[in-house]
Amino acid sequence: MSLTTNIGPNADDVAAILHFREALIAQNWPVFEAIRCDLGGASAFGVWAGRDRGGYRYPPFQFLESGSVNPKLTELMNALARQPHLHPSHDKSGWERTFWLYQPRGRLSIQALALRVAEPKEMRKNLERFAALSNDGRTPAAVFPDDAQAVIDLANEDANQLPPDVTLA
Repeated sequence: MSLTTNIGPNADDVAAILHFREALIAQNWPVFEAIRCDLGGASAFGVWAGRDRGGYRYPPFQFLESGSVNPKLTELMNALARQPHLHPSHDKSGWERTFWLYQPRGRLSIQALALRVAEPKEMRKNLERFAALSNDGRTPAAVFPDDAQAVIDLANEDANQLPPDVTLA
């Protein structure tokens, strides 16, 4: 009798990852030439889409309506880099960070964010109002434009949950 151990994702996982990646690329995120005039010296976060797809593509969550980069982006990228698999030295293409940014998280639901800032007295007084708020998970990318700090806090909390010998300082 032979026992085998799966190391790494199985074929279904790989197919799902590739499908998700293709769905994100299909959103026609801008290429560098389209955003470079708006950067004003700030660094935008890009993912490698391949030479045939314009090289680096830039997810729109990071841009303000003016086209400039959200000033909180650096803080978010630093928080993500505290997780070894999301550090730029490991995630050279940017896709691991992108997957983190585009996976729904319950802790970013409208209800969770409202409860996060509410005083206990307010919660007790308005239980029905809080209960009526959506608790559907939202992606960090969807929340970042309106509540960048909540996303940064989530990235830091994720890093803080790693064993001390796994985190990067």
